Amino acid sequence: MKGHLKEITKSKTGKSWRVLVDDRWFGAKFDSKLDSIPIGSAIDFQFDPDPKYGDWITTWGPDTAAPVTAGPLAAVVIERPPVWKPAVERWWLPFVSNQCAHAIAAGHIKGVQDLRSWAIAARSAINAADGEDVPY
Repeated sequence: MKGHLKEITKSKTGKSWRVLVDDRWFGAKFDSKLDSIPIGSAIDFQFDPDPKYGDWITTWGPDTAAPVTAGPLAAVVIERPPVWKPAVERWWLPFVSNQCAHAIAAGHIKGVQDLRSWAIAARSAINAADGEDVPY
């Protein structure tokens, strides 16, 4: 049988999948790997009828005769990061981050105030070491 995967959820007991193919529900084992394919994919499958639990998918594979269709497209919102300063102006940031990380690991930084003062001190130190304020 062929169809398009519309939905896949756990069963009420949590022991198997409930799979909606086109407009019909089927059961499937967790190891069937049906959860690894995208919603909207065309599949070719076989199922066994079970009078107690309903129809169960036994084997499946991608339907190679049908074109690949994606699920419904979601609206994509691309947010620009806030424009503060170009990254070139923050060349000192990796140094400050590493100094603070080592101070945390050593137990010198115990809270936000400690972190802030260490970060300010590290930035001041690297700017002084850079020699921008010292003429050659």
